[in-house]
Amino acid sequence: MRLLLEPSSLLPSWVRYALGVILVAAAGGGAVWLLARTLQPWGVGEEQSGGIVVFTNVVKLLALLVMCWAVLAYAVHNRPTRFRWRNPRLRTADPDGLRALVAEAAELVGWDRPLPVIRLSAWPKVIVIRRFHGGVVKFGVPLLLGLSKEELRVILVRELILSHRVPRRLMSVLGLNSEDLERAARGERFRWRPWLRAHAYRMRRDLWEDTGEMVGGAQILERATWRENLIIHAFVWHLRRHVHTMPFPTYFTDVYRSFGRLLAEDDLLARIAPNVDSYWIEEIDAHERRLTEEFGWKPGRPVDPVTDPALTDLPAKVERRLGRVLLRYYTNDRNTARRSLPLAETTAEQWLLYHEDQLEQLRAAARAVLGGSHKITDLVRLAADDGRLKELDWWHAKTVCPHPTRAVCVLLPLLQVGLRRQGYVHHDPVRQRLLTGPEGDKVDVVQLAGKIAAELREGGDMARHDPDEDARRLAAESLAGGDATGWFERLYAGSAAGEAVVPWDSGGPHPLLVAWTEGHEPERRDSPKALVVGAGLGDDAEHVAALGYATTAFDVSESAVRLAQERFPGTAVSYQVADLFDPPAGWRRAFDLVVEIMTVQALPEPLHQDAIERIASFVRPGGTLLVIASGRDEGDPAGAPPWPLTRAEVTAFAVGGLGVGEIEDLREPGRRRWRATFHRLTS
Repeated sequence: MRLLLEPSSLLPSWVRYALGVILVAAAGGGAVWLLARTLQPWGVGEEQSGGIVVFTNVVKLLALLVMCWAVLAYAVHNRPTRFRWRNPRLRTADPDGLRALVAEAAELVGWDRPLPVIRLSAWPKVIVIRRFHGGVVKFGVPLLLGLSKEELRVILVRELILSHRVPRRLMSVLGLNSEDLERAARGERFRWRPWLRAHAYRMRRDLWEDTGEMVGGAQILERATWRENLIIHAFVWHLRRHVHTMPFPTYFTDVYRSFGRLLAEDDLLARIAPNVDSYWIEEIDAHERRLTEEFGWKPGRPVDPVTDPALTDLPAKVERRLGRVLLRYYTNDRNTARRSLPLAETTAEQWLLYHEDQLEQLRAAARAVLGGSHKITDLVRLAADDGRLKELDWWHAKTVCPHPTRAVCVLLPLLQVGLRRQGYVHHDPVRQRLLTGPEGDKVDVVQLAGKIAAELREGGDMARHDPDEDARRLAAESLAGGDATGWFERLYAGSAAGEAVVPWDSGGPHPLLVAWTEGHEPERRDSPKALVVGAGLGDDAEHVAALGYATTAFDVSESAVRLAQERFPGTAVSYQVADLFDPPAGWRRAFDLVVEIMTVQALPEPLHQDAIERIASFVRPGGTLLVIASGRDEGDPAGAPPWPLTRAEVTAFAVGGLGVGEIEDLREPGRRRWRATFHRLTS
């Protein structure tokens, strides 16, 4: 059975390599000899024809050169890829701690040879290689950063038992089984699959039982193995983000230190654990799942934070060398002389380039699902469709990640690109989901994407539709496209077509506006003039006009203005399409009352100050500005658009000669709002 499947696997790689070189050389030598025998009669008895002899010798020489080239090409192309520099010797501040750990584990197992040499490996594995002179233990640096010494000891005992007690011919069964797991995932048939599964299952069960007896119980082994599994998935995700998918020619010199920070400071293992549970349930072979379940694995268990890792000091030189291993593996580039760069020194422009590249990869994958051409709107709607999300073929779909849902994975590139184009930046390159705006506001992009995804899923029936959903979705799309105000037109156009809901359309004037006007009379002058900013569907403007003001109402959305005119035929209000950032010159200091309700907060924060100054400029001497907005405390996350304003942002309307009249902080359960008035002195 073993020889039938893969006889070459019975030989070490260096033996197979040497035999290959010998065979190629023998074949080449045989070809030269055959050629010489074929050409020899041409020169027999023809000593006078020296040209024939010369020609024969030249052909022999060329054949010999071709043979040498073939041998050299085979040797270079198929040489073993194990280089000494790939596994540098352990040189840390605490080498004796790991050496003592190896000595303890070896004694426990009954290792009958000199202690193995300790080396570091780039990959999240512990590998023990048994040799006549002792052997080698390769500690994967990611595991050293995420496992305690006790957990590492359990993993080391398991691998020592595997190397010390299991014959090579049986270990190859595990290798063949792993290969067949990949074949099964591709849907390929294999007649010996049941035999392989049964034998691999029995071998691993025996290994787990032996290890459990030595380390103090199966539960201890299962817990350490599960944590090892979490670290493997977390590190693969980390590599896909910071090595594999980088669009600029560099590699990060602090890949491992940044990974250690994610483990220790950002609860990476706890965040990725639910998705690893799902992957284990949905994707793992039934035999593998049965084995782990027999030894106590249960989904949903809490994950303890990393507090005392086995390795705390990794020399920068070692990290750079191992980082080049990762770069070579993921880029398939033998020339690793790229620019080395710490994460912290990567510029905001480079990170924007990275996220734009991520968005382009997403759009390329979406073309296969949505068709040749699609809009950002289609990507957002795709996030609400679980069935079609599974059809996306991009790197997030192939990697277990710490994001809550697939929908969040789709929305993140949109939000990252949109917010960064508006001036948002991260201050910690390891925790890039936390962005800070130009005005100091903070946004957790993952939480924002999760909130939007949840609202998208709760939508559907317009009778049950969350009115904020469409506004937030369209705002995210416009931000991703670098257009801060374009989403207003799309929202109102979608409302007219019955495809969206305007969240601030309550069918009447704003209650805080009504309550304020009940206690304030219009200006005592002939034909007082009022301006309603961002008038939308017109309810607020009609209410102001009914108080006796000659009212002008404007909106950047043509659809909003058209809908308002259709709702109120014969109205006295002058509805106009206008851009707040480029208003008519005649509006400067022209109105006795200016009403601003939730317009500024619907704009990205970098535009707030300019919008505030424009609105303040509309108030004439002796006039009043009324501002109504939802509120939040300083330092609170802004959340999804429309972004609530802080007291400082509301106070900022006192600009250009306006003075603060009154700022009311109105609080209700689950809601906080500002109502503020500002006055321009008569001059």
